[in-house]
Amino acid sequence: MLTNRNLGIHFPPLCLMLIAAAWLSATWMPATWSNAHRLRAQMGGGGGPGGQGAAPAIEDPKFRDKVWEAGGPRISGLHAGKLVKGVQIVGNQSVSKTKILSHMQTRQDRNYDEKQLWSDIHELYRTDLFSRITPKISEFEDGVVVRLEISEHPTVTEVIFHGNTRLEDRMLQKHAGIEVGDPANAFSVDMARQRLLDLYHEKGMNQAAIEVVEGTRAGDRRAYFEISEGPVEKIWAINFVGNAVFSGPVLATKIKSRDAKGGLTAYMFNVANRIKIEEDKNGLIAFYRSLGYFKARVDYRIDYYGSGEYIDLTFVIDEGPQFRVRNVSVIGNQYFSTEVLMAALELKSGQPFKLLHMNRDQLKLRNEYYGRQGFVYVDISPEPRYIEDSDEIDLVYRINEGDQHIAGTLNVHIDGDSSHTRHNVVVNHVGIREGQLIDLAELEASERRLRFSQIFETNPANGEPPRIEVRPPDQDSEFDYSRR
Repeated sequence: MLTNRNLGIHFPPLCLMLIAAAWLSATWMPATWSNAHRLRAQMGGGGGPGGQGAAPAIEDPKFRDKVWEAGGPRISGLHAGKLVKGVQIVGNQSVSKTKILSHMQTRQDRNYDEKQLWSDIHELYRTDLFSRITPKISEFEDGVVVRLEISEHPTVTEVIFHGNTRLEDRMLQKHAGIEVGDPANAFSVDMARQRLLDLYHEKGMNQAAIEVVEGTRAGDRRAYFEISEGPVEKIWAINFVGNAVFSGPVLATKIKSRDAKGGLTAYMFNVANRIKIEEDKNGLIAFYRSLGYFKARVDYRIDYYGSGEYIDLTFVIDEGPQFRVRNVSVIGNQYFSTEVLMAALELKSGQPFKLLHMNRDQLKLRNEYYGRQGFVYVDISPEPRYIEDSDEIDLVYRINEGDQHIAGTLNVHIDGDSSHTRHNVVVNHVGIREGQLIDLAELEASERRLRFSQIFETNPANGEPPRIEVRPPDQDSEFDYSRR
């Protein structure tokens, strides 16, 4: 199906505009309001059966009724005319009234809304600072007084780190994630201890031990951590064993850990970060599998020198066989014949499987074939299928072509001030014109040209970089640029 699509080009803000809109206008006046005025005029301008000075036969609706009749909101509780005269908080000891009120919308001099009050209470419970909250409402002629009787959970009164010499309290406090005033419970303290251990391991102190002295028992109000840091471990040498296809120097380029290079960098760049070592192990597995070694296994061994400061890191590798491609097929294609698509593929039957080649073939089918013919939303999914008791796989490219699209209106949107000249500059950087088949490769190239044109902001910290979007014409008028 050949359909028309509009191109929307969006740019980062050039200036900030503030727009104020009137909430209620004359068009909101309901028919019943104007009818009331007309009836009063027919009855003599306000005189009724009681003669001049008596109450009018029909009173003007109040402002809130006008709003409601015109489709505006009716706020719960307004019909009773009750305002909140005050909010009383009782029972709090360590949590201030100001902090409690910061979680509430029910406030003095606001309209009382029972549903909103229960929503406020639910929000207070979510802070995990309170075990019980009981509301009590006292009604008066001129309003209501809201009283919350509160029972608090125990809160942390002090966070103590003892025994640390290499890492300062300030750094430990930042990573522990527990502060004075937080709920005092064993789970939070135990999680803080784990985060501290992760920090020490990141810094190479893999022998660090942390004991929670206070904070895990009922009634504890302090979080007290006793720390034994241990030495900062450094990697003296990195070795690889079991590898036959790839040499040690090649595998060393696939990991992030670094050794002392025979003593040249004994104190630089060679911290033994256990988290990084684990990532290196997984990275080596991913490297082997990307080249078809689907049964490859990798682990590591650490050998300490006498003082425990330096270690040798050894990656133990079982490469396994390299899988080959038995059959390659494409399914779901209608616009292009199977013979045309198969001839374009780089990875063919009988070759060793390589993830790079598979991904390259997927991109080639998308951009150079379907993408050049207007299939904007084509989805091409490669599926390696393993054959039981074999070192071969079948590779299937599953294609969902979607519809074919031509370019419609080219819309340019620039946040803030823009001019006709700027629009022309933008259009000149886009290599697609109205009535042409939409070319995915050209769309991406046009977006790159706009990014590198130095005309618009491209730093994500200062604004959103330029982008090109394709959407149906019926969505163009409803599109909200501010939310993209």
